[in-house]
Amino acid sequence: MSISKSVLFSNPTYNKISSIPIHAQIYFWLAYFAFNVTRWGLFYQDYAYSLKSNLIGFPIHIILCYLFIFIFLPKLFQGKAFEFFSLITLSLSIAFLLKFQLTVSLLNEDLLPEYAGITSNITFDYIIQTVLGEVYVITFVSCIKLVIDWTKQKELLLNSNKVLLENELKYLRSQIQPHFFFNTLNNLYSLTIDKSDKAPDLILKLSDLMKYFLYESGKEYQTLRNEIKHIKDYIYIEKLRYNEELKVTFNVRGAVKKTMIRPLLLIPLVENAFKHGARNSKKNSYITIDLKIDSSEINFKVENSFLKSTKPIKTQIGGIGLANIKKRLEINYGKENFSLDTYEEKNKYIAELKVKLKND
Repeated sequence: MSISKSVLFSNPTYNKISSIPIHAQIYFWLAYFAFNVTRWGLFYQDYAYSLKSNLIGFPIHIILCYLFIFIFLPKLFQGKAFEFFSLITLSLSIAFLLKFQLTVSLLNEDLLPEYAGITSNITFDYIIQTVLGEVYVITFVSCIKLVIDWTKQKELLLNSNKVLLENELKYLRSQIQPHFFFNTLNNLYSLTIDKSDKAPDLILKLSDLMKYFLYESGKEYQTLRNEIKHIKDYIYIEKLRYNEELKVTFNVRGAVKKTMIRPLLLIPLVENAFKHGARNSKKNSYITIDLKIDSSEINFKVENSFLKSTKPIKTQIGGIGLANIKKRLEINYGKENFSLDTYEEKNKYIAELKVKLKND
């Protein structure tokens, strides 16, 4: 996942000093100060002078760093390059003159900046060494801040994406229920019109399915056994419309009690077999469902008869259910962990789903 600089600097978290706790900033500057006093004390063999020099220099370092991070740098990534370089030049010039004057006034006339040697005047070498020293501190501190903010921004985006995926998954799951119950209520309507004795059985099965949708399908995972029961209830409801005209076979092999699966992933394939296959092929119509489970994979295959039409097969099959299941599989398992193939052979249509099981 890439994070653009414009996103980073436009984020309110970046533009607040509080994005890094104040106490952490204090500890950092104290540690950096102690390190600098020791380093230049060793270099010049004069710890007292190093302490005094750093007491003058560090407030300037700190002010420049905060100005650069929170005011100057965002302007650069907003496309205001001229304003950025103008502010940098001005601030470094003021910092240089201020440091020179304070050093002369508070320490002695012979300046002793980092690597500049002993001098009583502003020379070109002294300017270069002093400015480079400030640039070094600004760069070092800014890199730390950028890395921290990049890490926080990445975490924020990951959490945001997770929330978006969860919301999308809930939306996709909710699509199944109205679509499914719409079809089932049509079945019930047909039976009541005919005053069929099968209507009460349909209502009981529908009640069980509603309970499943309301209380079980919201879980992150469901046992495959419960999912199979749900599919069988759906098959029972659909078969009430066909009497003996439709032959449905459901074969299950493997451990269904211990295998866990995301809820409502398999039913759309069965639903499409009824909706677009069995209902359009009146003679010798059939649906064959094969479910095979092993330790690493679920193989779910649905084959149904259908009558050819002038409509393309992708238009005829592939309603809400198949588009829904593909999206849900991508969200829950990842593109690399499943395959969903649909194809036509003579007067039959086959949908085969393979899902790799997670070995937790």
